[in-house]
Amino acid sequence: MHPIHTTPGFIIGSRPSGEAGKMISIFTRDLGLVFALAQGIRFEKSKLRSFTQDYSFGRFSFVRGKEYWRLTSAQEDNTNLRIYANDTNNESTNGTQTLIARIASLLERLLHGEQPNPELFDCIYSCQLFIGENPRLNDESLQTLESLIVVRILNRLGYIGDAAELNDRIQSTELAIELLDNLKSSRATINKHINKALKESHL
Repeated sequence: MHPIHTTPGFIIGSRPSGEAGKMISIFTRDLGLVFALAQGIRFEKSKLRSFTQDYSFGRFSFVRGKEYWRLTSAQEDNTNLRIYANDTNNESTNGTQTLIARIASLLERLLHGEQPNPELFDCIYSCQLFIGENPRLNDESLQTLESLIVVRILNRLGYIGDAAELNDRIQSTELAIELLDNLKSSRATINKHINKALKESHL
């Protein structure tokens, strides 16, 4: 019998597979990037259907198949943050949806193969927790939050070199309203480091 691997994860994308299946890209805390086949998941009766929406966090169980992992179970994250299910008429919610989708898109570009990176996962998860606790962030705070999370992601993947004026903020996972307020004036500097890293890495 194949061993079952269970780990927290963040669904960064998916595509249909076969008649009713899905191939799901999940950035997991313990396994790294996993491509998992979920058979029959597009049927309305599927028990996993509601727990495997794009850009959602959860706890996922897999067994390794010949070509791909196979998803065997999924549980909703206990923070219950599902950005795709929120009120789309709310401007703050729309901004949150855009932020999480852009983070997922960046991860799709940056991650390659099963390389565990729990520090990176914790960085992204801290953003999810923060948004769940502060659902009414204004546009400027969301923009600052995005810049901060992106530069932290790039740092944890080795794309950001020395940034003396920002090192403490980049290496931390701390998030707070006061921190975003203090960093608003530094957003241009943060974005400069981001753009330099993306350009030099041809990402």
